[in-house]
Amino acid sequence: MASAKKATEGFDVMSAMNPAAFKEGFERVSDGVRATADFHKGSFEAVVSSASTLAKGVETAAGDHAAFIKEAFEDGAAATKATTTASSIQEAIEIQSNFARTAFEKNIGFASKIAEHWTGVAKESADPLTKRYGEFVELVQSYRP
Repeated sequence: MASAKKATEGFDVMSAMNPAAFKEGFERVSDGVRATADFHKGSFEAVVSSASTLAKGVETAAGDHAAFIKEAFEDGAAATKATTTASSIQEAIEIQSNFARTAFEKNIGFASKIAEHWTGVAKESADPLTKRYGEFVELVQSYRP
């Protein structure tokens, strides 16, 4: 019975409102719903932009890895061929030592390149989300009294 009384009180308030006040309230609610939908659309676009940047970063890294592995394999094959055709044990040891040193330096260089790449991808893919978060904070603060 109490819930029925609350419902009738709500109806009484609505019917007591003049049409202009009702229309104003309805328009404010509609504007709020529209603004919320627009904000969420922008948020979705930020997520899509971030994901797209991340996907491009993965694609670039995969290409770089493939090229590095191919080059390392070719360098290893060339070093093996040079070692097997060496005229002395000393020459073979020098070839292998040079190969090992060069391979190590290339690995360190590639690791540095990939680390820089992923740092850049992380920053770039976070930018749209960071911007959107700032807009959200501004929106929330605009509702504060």
